[in-house]
Amino acid sequence: MKRDNSEKGFSLVEVMIALIVLLFGMLGIMGMQYYAVSGNATSRELRMATNLGQDMLESLKAGPFATISATSSNTDIPTVGVEISGGINFTRRWWVRANCLALNVTGSTNVCTNPVSTCTSSPDALLSPPVSAIRTRTCWTDKQGNNHAVTMDSVRWNANAYF
Repeated sequence: MKRDNSEKGFSLVEVMIALIVLLFGMLGIMGMQYYAVSGNATSRELRMATNLGQDMLESLKAGPFATISATSSNTDIPTVGVEISGGINFTRRWWVRANCLALNVTGSTNVCTNPVSTCTSSPDALLSPPVSAIRTRTCWTDKQGNNHAVTMDSVRWNANAYF
């Protein structure tokens, strides 16, 4: 069968093949959209946890040194019944050790139920350093059931200490 040169355009088969290629492209974009939305949710949770931890760290550092040194550990924002963002519950804990330069965590898990173990001062220090080590940890469980935590460390210098 010979085609007349005056007939121009696409055949039905060419149009169907073009539509199938377009369909596969659209399905690929839909898959990427799912991962983008999921990544945005994870980013929002991480941002909320970071802000909660930073807020607690700053409030602990803003108080008088004697008040900070008296605080040992505490828990804030209980996991039961409190929703902060999108149905996600956050638990915020903090530990403060007076006359200490660093906090050591024992255990391989990164959840809020593991307490900070002991604080060891430098063996070279003859006097107790006028510094309190502060650690905050914000924990949450995402909608897939995965546990996450953001840990922040800082120190608070006693500006009134004399040597």
